[in-house]
Amino acid sequence: MTTLWVIMLLLGAAIVIGLAFYAGKLLWLVNLQTQRQAQEQQQQQAKAAEKKRYLHESIVLISRAMQEQQCEFSEGALRLWVLLDHWPEENKPDAAIAYPGLYQMYLVVKDMPTHQARKDQDKKLTRQQDKRRQQAEIDLKEQILADVTLLLARFQQLA
Repeated sequence: MTTLWVIMLLLGAAIVIGLAFYAGKLLWLVNLQTQRQAQEQQQQQAKAAEKKRYLHESIVLISRAMQEQQCEFSEGALRLWVLLDHWPEENKPDAAIAYPGLYQMYLVVKDMPTHQARKDQDKKLTRQQDKRRQQAEIDLKEQILADVTLLLARFQQLA
């Protein structure tokens, strides 16, 4: 009977040791997974910060160029609108209400073709679109300049 007890004790000890090894391995894998997730989260935060920095710099640069009239209002409005649309801030204001001049200019030019599509379209249509765009730039100039000033003030505070 004693050999049976010894065999059972050895078998029990082997099972306990095996289970302890398995539990230790699982804990190690969980720890490794946690470390990987933390690294991925840090990388995602770094990418988000880089994207936000790029958007911020671009918005300020385009706004200054528009303010100094080195950039056409139509082009600047189109570019700024896309950048503002991608701004990651959770509680960002409604840009259509906050910057109505830029929004109106954006509405005028958003559907106008660019690059090769502009070259391929009828010249008469291109002239009509240019006339409409230029008239909108004249009509909205003061409001766009005011909006750009607001944008610069807001984004210089964020720097």
